[in-house]
Amino acid sequence: MARVMQFIFIFYFTLGISFGQDPENLLSQAENQMASGELALAEESLQAALQADPSFAPALRALSKLALHRGNLATANQYSNQAVQADEDFRDWSNKITKITERIQNGRRNIQQGLYDEAMKEYSAILDVHPYFPEAAFYMGLTRFRQKDIEGAAGYFKKALDIYPDHAKARKGLDNVTKQFLNSGNNAYKRGDLEKATAYYKKALEFDDRFYLAYFQLGVLEKKLGNSDRAISYLNKVLEIKPDHDKSWFTLASAYEADGDTEEAITHYAKAIDLNPGYAKAYGNLGKLYAEKGEYKQAEDVLKTVTQIDGSYADGFMHLGILYLKQEMFELAVENLNTATTLDDRDYNKFFSLATACNTLKDWEAGASAAMKCTELQKRFGGGWYELGVAEMGKGNKTRAKRHFDEAHKDRSWREMAARKIDEINNPDKYQK
Repeated sequence: MARVMQFIFIFYFTLGISFGQDPENLLSQAENQMASGELALAEESLQAALQADPSFAPALRALSKLALHRGNLATANQYSNQAVQADEDFRDWSNKITKITERIQNGRRNIQQGLYDEAMKEYSAILDVHPYFPEAAFYMGLTRFRQKDIEGAAGYFKKALDIYPDHAKARKGLDNVTKQFLNSGNNAYKRGDLEKATAYYKKALEFDDRFYLAYFQLGVLEKKLGNSDRAISYLNKVLEIKPDHDKSWFTLASAYEADGDTEEAITHYAKAIDLNPGYAKAYGNLGKLYAEKGEYKQAEDVLKTVTQIDGSYADGFMHLGILYLKQEMFELAVENLNTATTLDDRDYNKFFSLATACNTLKDWEAGASAAMKCTELQKRFGGGWYELGVAEMGKGNKTRAKRHFDEAHKDRSWREMAARKIDEINNPDKYQK
């Protein structure tokens, strides 16, 4: 009985192998795989069919069709010729391949002559018969591109990629087009036309929903508008597509920082630095947040690192100077803030911080000089006028000091402090120790 069962097992096992290698069965399997887009598996099945029967013309015809799926007309023609050599009944298929070649050549000639509509008719006729041939859709996109119809070109390049996602020329064409949308959006953004910029970025995504730079710009734009939730959503979409995009980690961190979520901001700034160890702005902002949390040692380590990495990064020296101000290490504060203002003489905040440090050290001349520069850069900022008043008061010139405190009093944020100084000048006996 055991021998009988063994014989039955071997019989059915051998039959299964024979059936699995049957060319007709493999051809049917390949056709199903092609229909579902599994082109690599389809090719394996068809090659296996030819190994079983090298003259099996239907497999050669199927390989020709498979080549069309990939947009490779030359290979499609090669296999169609082999199919005819194996079986003359496949001449009709070979003629269809020849017709595709003729229509593409006609289309190219029409484009050269500026007959774009005629070219489109040729390519459209190919797609009508062979809707799985991405090359026809690509040429339609190329025609529209020559006509400067960017949206039309994008639509056909996308169609080619929908047919065959690995079509390299269509991918390059679509990338060129979406970058044009991106550049138009960026130009609108620079002009302050945020509505038009948004439209361009979204237009790029209509044709390529994996175009991470468009998501990034939308994130930047929404952050500028104060829409943190939208900004964070767009930027996280970037990281789904391109997790190593350091600028998105940085911008996300700044969005979290604006929302007051310090811990998330720190995490994201740190990730930006991990991805880009030379990211000076990320170091600067990270150090500033550590300082705000009172974690002065960590803040100092980060900010010293950035000043060593990039000695031209003015904000790094500014943040380090402000850190020393908070710790009442005024000489170090002045040293770093002097460097910051030398590197960047257009930021009133840097001169304000320098004036504060100098006045605290009772270096009234340096304090007055820094405060004067601050007021020149931002006349409505009360802090600059306040420090200028402090410096003049320190030099003994109360009349000039009062005039500066009057200017500081115009700024609501500095009104109370300025009023106290004015009262101190008007009623000196009240403040004598």
